[in-house]
Amino acid sequence: MSNPVCIICGSDESTVVERCEPPYTVVRCSRCGFVHVTPLPQALEDHYAEDYYKEWRDTQERPRLSMWKKRLKDLMRYKKQGRLLDVGCGLGTFLDLARSAGFDVHGTEVSEYICHFAKEKLSLNIFHGPLEDFPSGLDSFDVITLWHTLEHMPNPLACLEKARQLLRPDGLLVVGVPNVNNTIMRILYPLVRRRPYRLFSPTHKELHLSHFSQSTLSAILNKSGFEIVSIGPDIAQISIWKKLIDSATIIVYRLFNKNVGEGIRVYARKAR
Repeated sequence: MSNPVCIICGSDESTVVERCEPPYTVVRCSRCGFVHVTPLPQALEDHYAEDYYKEWRDTQERPRLSMWKKRLKDLMRYKKQGRLLDVGCGLGTFLDLARSAGFDVHGTEVSEYICHFAKEKLSLNIFHGPLEDFPSGLDSFDVITLWHTLEHMPNPLACLEKARQLLRPDGLLVVGVPNVNNTIMRILYPLVRRRPYRLFSPTHKELHLSHFSQSTLSAILNKSGFEIVSIGPDIAQISIWKKLIDSATIIVYRLFNKNVGEGIRVYARKAR
Protein backbone atom coordinates (compact mmCIF):
# COMPACT_ATOMS: atom_id res chain seq x y z
CA MET A 1 0.00 0.00 0.00
CA SER A 2 1.37 3.45 -0.94
CA ASN A 3 2.04 6.09 1.66
CA PRO A 4 -0.72 8.66 2.20
CA VAL A 5 -0.18 12.20 0.92
CA CYS A 6 0.41 14.70 3.73
CA ILE A 7 -2.41 17.26 3.90
CA ILE A 8 0.02 19.95 5.08
CA CYS A 9 3.00 19.73 2.72
CA GLY A 10 1.86 17.27 0.02
CA SER A 11 4.68 14.78 0.55
CA ASP A 12 3.97 11.07 0.11
CA GLU A 13 7.01 10.02 2.12
CA SER A 14 6.42 8.94 5.71
CA THR A 15 7.75 6.73 8.48
CA VAL A 16 5.82 4.48 10.84
CA VAL A 17 5.44 5.85 14.37
CA GLU A 18 3.13 3.19 15.78
CA ARG A 19 1.63 -0.04 14.44
CA CYS A 20 -1.94 -0.35 15.68
CA GLU A 21 -4.64 -2.97 15.28
CA PRO A 22 -4.94 -3.79 11.54
CA PRO A 23 -5.45 -1.99 9.26
CA TYR A 24 -4.39 1.12 11.21
CA THR A 25 -0.96 2.71 11.43
CA VAL A 26 0.26 6.02 12.85
CA VAL A 27 2.76 7.67 10.48
CA ARG A 28 4.93 10.80 10.48
CA CYS A 29 5.46 12.84 7.32
CA SER A 30 9.14 12.72 6.44
CA ARG A 31 9.13 16.31 5.19
CA CYS A 32 7.08 18.38 7.70
CA GLY A 33 6.68 15.97 10.64
CA PHE A 34 2.86 15.82 10.66
CA VAL A 35 1.69 12.72 12.56
CA HIS A 36 -1.62 11.10 11.61
CA VAL A 37 -3.56 7.84 11.43
CA THR A 38 -3.94 5.89 8.19
CA PRO A 39 -6.36 4.70 6.92
CA LEU A 40 -9.10 6.84 8.45
CA PRO A 41 -11.75 4.93 10.42
CA GLN A 42 -15.24 4.79 8.94
CA ALA A 43 -18.59 5.79 10.51
CA LEU A 44 -16.92 8.11 13.01
CA GLU A 45 -20.26 9.63 14.06
CA ASP A 46 -21.24 6.28 15.62
CA HIS A 47 -18.33 6.60 18.07
CA TYR A 48 -19.77 9.76 19.64
CA ALA A 49 -22.98 8.32 21.04
CA GLU A 50 -24.35 8.66 24.58
CA ASP A 51 -21.64 6.51 26.23
CA TYR A 52 -18.91 8.85 24.98
CA TYR A 53 -20.35 11.75 27.02
CA LYS A 54 -21.50 9.79 30.09
CA GLU A 55 -18.47 10.56 32.30
CA TRP A 56 -18.47 14.26 31.36
CA ARG A 57 -22.19 14.53 32.14
CA ASP A 58 -22.35 12.42 35.31
CA THR A 59 -19.07 12.87 37.23
CA GLN A 60 -17.01 15.66 35.63
CA GLU A 61 -19.53 18.46 35.26
CA ARG A 62 -18.18 20.60 38.14
CA PRO A 63 -14.43 20.36 37.37
CA ARG A 64 -15.14 20.89 33.68
CA LEU A 65 -17.13 24.03 34.53
CA SER A 66 -14.02 25.47 36.17
CA MET A 67 -11.97 24.58 33.07
CA TRP A 68 -14.44 26.30 30.75
CA LYS A 69 -14.54 29.43 32.90
CA LYS A 70 -10.75 29.72 32.67
CA ARG A 71 -10.79 29.21 28.90
CA LEU A 72 -13.47 31.86 28.44
CA LYS A 73 -11.55 34.32 30.63
CA ASP A 74 -8.41 33.76 28.54
CA LEU A 75 -10.34 34.17 25.27
CA MET A 76 -11.87 37.45 26.43
CA ARG A 77 -8.42 39.02 26.57
CA TYR A 78 -8.70 39.01 22.77
CA LYS A 79 -12.46 39.34 22.14
CA LYS A 80 -15.00 40.50 24.71
CA GLN A 81 -18.19 40.20 22.67
CA GLY A 82 -19.62 39.22 19.31
CA ARG A 83 -20.98 36.22 17.47
CA LEU A 84 -19.25 33.01 18.58
CA LEU A 85 -19.24 29.54 17.03
CA ASP A 86 -17.94 26.58 19.05
CA VAL A 87 -17.06 23.64 16.80
CA GLY A 88 -17.63 20.29 18.52
CA CYS A 89 -19.44 21.96 21.40
CA GLY A 90 -20.16 18.78 23.38
CA LEU A 91 -22.41 19.31 26.40
CA GLY A 92 -22.62 23.03 25.59
CA THR A 93 -21.11 24.25 28.87
CA PHE A 94 -18.68 26.64 27.20
CA LEU A 95 -21.41 28.09 24.99
CA ASP A 96 -23.67 28.60 27.98
CA LEU A 97 -20.92 30.51 29.82
CA ALA A 98 -20.10 32.59 26.73
CA ARG A 99 -23.78 33.45 26.32
CA SER A 100 -23.92 34.61 29.93
CA ALA A 101 -20.86 36.80 29.22
CA GLY A 102 -22.71 38.53 26.37
CA PHE A 103 -21.73 36.54 23.28
CA ASP A 104 -24.27 35.51 20.64
CA VAL A 105 -23.51 31.78 20.65
CA HIS A 106 -23.85 28.93 18.15
CA GLY A 107 -22.39 25.43 18.03
CA THR A 108 -21.76 22.42 15.82
CA GLU A 109 -21.68 18.73 16.71
CA VAL A 110 -21.51 15.47 14.75
CA SER A 111 -23.22 13.60 17.62
CA GLU A 112 -26.99 13.49 17.25
CA TYR A 113 -27.34 12.54 20.91
CA ILE A 114 -25.37 15.50 22.28
CA CYS A 115 -27.06 17.96 19.90
CA HIS A 116 -30.40 16.94 21.37
CA PHE A 117 -28.99 17.06 24.92
CA ALA A 118 -27.55 20.59 24.56
CA LYS A 119 -30.69 21.91 22.90
CA GLU A 120 -33.01 20.43 25.51
CA LYS A 121 -30.96 21.25 28.61
CA LEU A 122 -29.53 24.67 27.68
CA SER A 123 -31.72 25.84 24.74
CA LEU A 124 -28.64 26.28 22.56
CA ASN A 125 -28.54 26.70 18.79
CA ILE A 126 -26.58 23.62 17.65
CA PHE A 127 -25.99 22.52 14.07
CA HIS A 128 -25.86 18.74 13.65
CA GLY A 129 -23.02 17.88 11.28
CA PRO A 130 -19.38 18.66 10.44
CA LEU A 131 -18.27 22.28 10.18
CA GLU A 132 -17.73 21.87 6.42
CA ASP A 133 -21.54 21.49 6.05
CA PHE A 134 -22.41 24.49 8.22
CA PRO A 135 -24.92 26.58 6.20
CA SER A 136 -23.96 30.08 7.34
CA GLY A 137 -22.66 32.64 4.83
CA LEU A 138 -19.23 34.25 4.65
CA ASP A 139 -17.89 36.59 7.36
CA SER A 140 -20.49 35.42 9.88
CA PHE A 141 -18.59 35.11 13.18
CA ASP A 142 -16.34 37.19 15.39
CA VAL A 143 -14.94 34.14 17.21
CA ILE A 144 -14.65 30.47 16.24
CA THR A 145 -13.37 27.99 18.83
CA LEU A 146 -12.17 24.42 18.36
CA TRP A 147 -11.52 23.07 21.85
CA HIS A 148 -9.82 19.71 21.31
CA THR A 149 -11.92 18.83 18.28
CA LEU A 150 -9.49 19.33 15.37
CA GLU A 151 -7.60 16.13 16.20
CA HIS A 152 -10.84 14.12 15.80
CA MET A 153 -11.62 15.39 12.30
CA PRO A 154 -11.02 13.31 9.15
CA ASN A 155 -9.91 16.45 7.25
CA PRO A 156 -8.62 19.15 9.63
CA LEU A 157 -7.41 21.30 6.73
CA ALA A 158 -10.91 21.48 5.20
CA CYS A 159 -12.32 22.35 8.62
CA LEU A 160 -9.87 25.24 9.09
CA GLU A 161 -10.50 26.52 5.57
CA LYS A 162 -14.25 26.61 6.30
CA ALA A 163 -13.55 28.38 9.60
CA ARG A 164 -11.63 31.05 7.69
CA GLN A 165 -14.62 31.58 5.38
CA LEU A 166 -16.96 31.95 8.35
CA LEU A 167 -14.78 34.41 10.27
CA ARG A 168 -15.17 38.14 9.85
CA PRO A 169 -12.06 40.05 8.69
CA ASP A 170 -11.05 40.90 12.28
CA GLY A 171 -12.32 37.59 13.68
CA LEU A 172 -10.48 35.37 16.15
CA LEU A 173 -9.80 31.64 15.80
CA VAL A 174 -9.00 29.65 18.96
CA VAL A 175 -7.66 26.11 18.65
CA GLY A 176 -6.74 23.70 21.43
CA VAL A 177 -5.27 20.29 20.58
CA PRO A 178 -3.27 17.56 22.33
CA ASN A 179 0.50 17.92 22.02
CA VAL A 180 2.27 15.03 20.29
CA ASN A 181 5.50 16.17 22.00
CA ASN A 182 4.04 15.58 25.46
CA THR A 183 7.30 14.32 26.97
CA ILE A 184 6.14 14.46 30.58
CA MET A 185 3.09 12.27 29.94
CA ARG A 186 5.09 9.79 27.87
CA ILE A 187 7.48 9.31 30.79
CA LEU A 188 4.83 9.08 33.51
CA TYR A 189 2.05 7.15 31.73
CA PRO A 190 3.75 3.70 31.68
CA LEU A 191 4.73 4.14 35.33
CA VAL A 192 1.23 5.09 36.47
CA ARG A 193 -0.92 3.00 34.11
CA ARG A 194 1.40 -0.02 33.84
CA ARG A 195 0.90 -0.21 30.08
CA PRO A 196 2.51 1.38 27.02
CA TYR A 197 1.50 4.87 25.90
CA ARG A 198 -0.34 4.63 22.58
CA LEU A 199 -1.38 7.31 20.11
CA PHE A 200 -4.27 5.39 18.54
CA SER A 201 -6.47 2.36 18.91
CA PRO A 202 -9.95 1.83 17.43
CA THR A 203 -11.01 0.84 20.96
CA HIS A 204 -9.88 4.14 22.55
CA LYS A 205 -12.57 6.49 23.83
CA GLU A 206 -10.71 9.39 22.20
CA LEU A 207 -10.12 8.70 18.50
CA HIS A 208 -7.31 11.14 17.69
CA LEU A 209 -6.73 10.99 13.95
CA SER A 210 -4.16 13.83 13.83
CA HIS A 211 -1.35 14.41 16.33
CA PHE A 212 -0.04 17.97 16.25
CA SER A 213 3.16 19.59 17.43
CA GLN A 214 3.43 23.36 17.70
CA SER A 215 5.24 23.43 14.36
CA THR A 216 2.71 21.29 12.45
CA LEU A 217 -0.26 23.09 14.01
CA SER A 218 1.27 26.41 12.96
CA ALA A 219 1.89 24.99 9.47
CA ILE A 220 -1.69 23.81 8.91
CA LEU A 221 -3.06 27.12 10.18
CA ASN A 222 -0.78 29.04 7.82
CA LYS A 223 -1.78 26.78 4.92
CA SER A 224 -5.48 27.41 5.62
CA GLY A 225 -5.01 31.19 5.65
CA PHE A 226 -4.34 32.14 9.27
CA GLU A 227 -1.55 33.98 11.04
CA ILE A 228 -0.62 33.13 14.62
CA VAL A 229 -1.32 35.70 17.33
CA SER A 230 0.01 33.50 20.14
CA ILE A 231 0.83 29.82 20.68
CA GLY A 232 1.79 27.89 23.80
CA PRO A 233 0.65 25.24 26.29
CA ASP A 234 -3.05 24.59 26.80
CA ILE A 235 -3.31 24.48 30.60
CA ALA A 236 -6.74 22.99 31.26
CA GLN A 237 -6.53 19.60 32.98
CA ILE A 238 -9.10 18.50 35.56
CA SER A 239 -7.58 15.41 37.25
CA ILE A 240 -5.10 15.97 40.09
CA TRP A 241 -2.17 14.13 38.54
CA LYS A 242 -2.66 15.86 35.19
CA LYS A 243 -2.78 19.21 36.98
CA LEU A 244 0.66 18.34 38.34
CA ILE A 245 1.78 17.76 34.75
CA ASP A 246 0.39 21.20 33.88
CA SER A 247 2.47 22.72 36.68
CA ALA A 248 5.62 21.04 35.39
CA THR A 249 4.71 22.15 31.85
CA ILE A 250 4.56 25.79 32.91
CA ILE A 251 7.96 25.59 34.60
CA VAL A 252 9.63 23.98 31.57
CA TYR A 253 7.96 26.41 29.18
CA ARG A 254 9.04 29.48 31.15
CA LEU A 255 12.61 28.24 31.56
CA PHE A 256 13.23 26.83 28.08
CA ASN A 257 10.33 28.10 25.90
CA LYS A 258 9.57 24.46 25.07
CA ASN A 259 6.10 22.91 25.29
CA VAL A 260 6.36 19.36 26.66
CA GLY A 261 2.88 19.33 28.21
CA GLU A 262 -0.43 17.75 27.31
CA GLY A 263 -1.88 20.46 25.11
CA ILE A 264 -1.31 23.30 22.66
CA ARG A 265 -3.46 26.41 22.42
CA VAL A 266 -3.37 28.88 19.53
CA TYR A 267 -5.02 32.24 18.98
CA ALA A 268 -5.01 33.19 15.30
CA ARG A 269 -6.49 35.67 12.84
CA LYS A 270 -7.04 35.71 9.08
CA ALA A 271 -3.81 36.31 7.22
CA ARG A 272 -3.83 39.54 5.22
